[in-house]
Amino acid sequence: MKGFEYTRPTSVQEAVQLLSAQNARALGGGTDLLGIMKDALLPTDRVVDLKGIQGLDHIKDDSGTLAIGALARLNDIAASSLVAGKAPALAQAASLVASPQIRNMGTLGGNLAQKVRCWYFRDADRTDCYKRNGSYCYAVLGASDLHAVFDGAACFAVHPSDTATALSALDATVVVAGPKGQRTVPIASFFVGPDTDYLRETVLAPDEIITEVRVLLGAPSVFLKAAPRRSIDFARTSVGAQVIGTNVIQTARIALGAVAPTPHRATKAEAFLEGKSLAPDVIAQAAELAADGAKPLASNAYKIPLIKGLVRQALTALSAR
Repeated sequence: MKGFEYTRPTSVQEAVQLLSAQNARALGGGTDLLGIMKDALLPTDRVVDLKGIQGLDHIKDDSGTLAIGALARLNDIAASSLVAGKAPALAQAASLVASPQIRNMGTLGGNLAQKVRCWYFRDADRTDCYKRNGSYCYAVLGASDLHAVFDGAACFAVHPSDTATALSALDATVVVAGPKGQRTVPIASFFVGPDTDYLRETVLAPDEIITEVRVLLGAPSVFLKAAPRRSIDFARTSVGAQVIGTNVIQTARIALGAVAPTPHRATKAEAFLEGKSLAPDVIAQAAELAADGAKPLASNAYKIPLIKGLVRQALTALSAR
């Protein structure tokens, strides 16, 4: 690994200042960043360890809004009775991230801000990959088992975050701190796809960090994930779903994970569900609509029936609540 400067700020303001240096990287739990550094995928001259900042690991009810600090560990989120009771999709997603060891290190902020998973991007020899500032996507003509079926725009890497999928269904907001102070970003605007910028995954500037995630409490929600080895593997497909309304749905949100470069909202299915109850025939039609517009590559068409099956399971689970 190339040498780097290690810093450990004690305040958000100090962290932001340290991140203004060229090739500075924020460190939460380190479960993604350290692997990227070892593989020399991103130039890193300074590591800014955020764990010295007090007060960024909270999980609390703030007047009806769930407020979770960016340094809250995934295991603590999964074990929180508050999260499980009021935002169950997030608790379920956090409990399914990787292994117990990773969940005990990984943070919510880091899980949201991690780089995409693509075996070509993570291969140090593929220097002409779009995500490495090249001009080629190997997945288009190569092995594409793990890649996107929506919103590829030439690069078909998928965003791997389980919590991002759940939070998209929960319509969360992300609080970001930078040199100009704090700003609040809706989760729907937080992620950046290749149609906007091949090299970025989020709207975070190099000298900005996530400080908090906020979710309005209360409505029923669920998260489901399909992976070869359950939680140890990254999802092949996942779904987060939330419905608002008792007998008749006022608002439905369905977010799909591991099928697009960002969490993908199944907007046609959501619109179809509004004004209806979760009867079996309605659920079946919504599941079909959730996969509408998918364009698989050579070896990932299996994701389409996975999408339909997971959406059907998620909505069936919500219909019983």
